[in-house]
Amino acid sequence: MTVYVDLLFGLNTVINYLLLRGSAALGGCPAKAWRLLGSAALGGLYAVGAVLPGLEGLQGLVCQGICAALMLLLAFGWKRSTVKQGLFFFALSFALSGVVLLAVQAVEPDCVFLGGRAYYAVTTPALLLLAGVSYGVAALALAGCGAHAGGDIVSVEVALGERTARLRALRDTGNTLRDPITGQTVLVAGSRALSVLLPGSGILREQLQNPAALLPELSARYPSVRFRLVPYRAVGTEAGLLLAVRCQMRKKHGKEAILVAFSPTEVSRGGQFDALWGGAIV
Repeated sequence: MTVYVDLLFGLNTVINYLLLRGSAALGGCPAKAWRLLGSAALGGLYAVGAVLPGLEGLQGLVCQGICAALMLLLAFGWKRSTVKQGLFFFALSFALSGVVLLAVQAVEPDCVFLGGRAYYAVTTPALLLLAGVSYGVAALALAGCGAHAGGDIVSVEVALGERTARLRALRDTGNTLRDPITGQTVLVAGSRALSVLLPGSGILREQLQNPAALLPELSARYPSVRFRLVPYRAVGTEAGLLLAVRCQMRKKHGKEAILVAFSPTEVSRGGQFDALWGGAIV
């Protein structure tokens, strides 16, 4: 059986990146694309090394575990939430393996053996398609499992241009609102935060109840600001939209892009906090 090193590296890198990106989305953990890509490339190099003559020892479980740990550390950093991200990464990996096995066995039950392991003849486009299918299956099965535990209040600083809003955010396990495009957890703030980030805008709380009508007006007044609408569901509300804007959240080790949505109602009746957050702030 002929193994093409460049194809093996490229395919494994792409699959690893999809798995890491999926685990980040399911866990609600912000992750930099370059870190995910570097981690995926590390996995691709391991896959190549494991089939090279004389390096068969890399196929052992210990080496696999070390490589997986290094990939997770490179992708998500040395922190407590990395363990959770690792569980999602393994869950997606197992889902992909199961989907590939089921699909190939249904079409072509024959397989070949290389280094004591079973290999199925799957084309690259088919494998990438199955990777997307496995992510969808895992997302449905694990929906809601990535909610961050905890109910404490933390300090958050979000910046829009030169304006910065300092908020007290409640880490709410029931807040599972996410960006439908990236899967990143959305910070839900009250109208006061919007008045701080856009001083002089004169936006009333009643206007936030109709964000679809407010969006074109704000986009025309602030062409450099990226406004969006985010769909949500809540108790007593079948569906709705929130006005949102892309901001920068200040963290211990720099800044992270975050989507901030603005609620037309106060997020805290007693004023103990100004925002709701369902992710990890590190």
